[in-house]
Amino acid sequence: MTIATPPGFVAVNEGDGRWLADATLADDLRRAHLLDADGVRAALARAEGAEGRARTALVSIGLAQLVLRGVHRGGLLGPLLGDALFGPDRPLREIAVTAALRSAGAPVPRPAFGGAFRSHGAGSRGAWRAFVWNGAVATWFEAETRDAEAWLRAGPSQASLARALESAGAAVRRFHDAGGSHPDLHLKNLLVRELADRCEIVVIDLDRARIVPDLAARQRMAQLMRLYRSLLKRDLLRLVGEPGCTAFFRAYTRGDDALRDGLLARLPAERRRVARHALCYWRSESS
Repeated sequence: MTIATPPGFVAVNEGDGRWLADATLADDLRRAHLLDADGVRAALARAEGAEGRARTALVSIGLAQLVLRGVHRGGLLGPLLGDALFGPDRPLREIAVTAALRSAGAPVPRPAFGGAFRSHGAGSRGAWRAFVWNGAVATWFEAETRDAEAWLRAGPSQASLARALESAGAAVRRFHDAGGSHPDLHLKNLLVRELADRCEIVVIDLDRARIVPDLAARQRMAQLMRLYRSLLKRDLLRLVGEPGCTAFFRAYTRGDDALRDGLLARLPAERRRVARHALCYWRSESS
C-alpha cells in the first residue's frame, strides 16, 4: 500500500530503508545517519524506557530534540514477533496520520521522521528475516511533561487535578473531532504539562491510529472507557473519583448535547465491559 507523503515532508528511499521526514530536518537527519538502517539501529541501541513501554532515545538534530522509538508489536503476537513487521507501511502510516491530525488541530506531538528498513543481517533466526522489516518513529520532544500515570502518582493538588481533568476532556475531544481514532488510549498515552494557571495535554503513541471522519459516539465512548479502565487497572480511580470523571466528561461534551446523549446511551454496554475487565484485573492480582 502506498502511503501519501504529508505536506511539508519528503519521502526518502535509500538502500533498504523507506522514510518520511520533515523537509526542514531531512538534511540534518542524513548527516546524522538517521535515514539509514545502521544509524537508526545504533540510536535505538541506546534507548531506555520503563518496563512494558516502548524504549525511546533522545536525539539532537540541530536545535531540535527528538524522541525516537522502535515500532513493536503488542497483543498476543507481541512476545513472538517483537519488532518484526511484514512491510514498511506501519511506521510510515503513523507519521502520516500524526501529521494530518496535527494539521487538523489535534493535540498530538509534532512528527519528525519515521520509516522502516529490512531486518536481514540483524540476527540469526533464519532466512525468513530477509523478508521482515523493522520500524522507527520520531517526534519532537515534549518538554516539561510527564505521562498522566506518573503525574497522578506524584500527588497533584486538588486545583491542579481539576485543571488537568478539564484539559484532558477538552484535549481528547479535539483529538476525536479531528478524526483521530486511538487504538490504545490509556493514561501513559496522555502527557501532562503544567503551566502557571493552566494545563496542556498531549495525546501520544499513535501507532495504528487512524483518521475516521465523523467518529461515531460508539467509537468515542469505547476509547473514553478504555481510558477509564486504565485508571481502574492502575488503582488510580480513587484519586480521580466520580467528581473528576464527571468533570472530564463535561469538558469532553461541552456545547454538544447530542454527543452527550449519544455517549450516555453507550454507558450500560461499556459498564458491562468494565466489569469483565475488572474481573481479569482481580484474577491477575490474586495469581
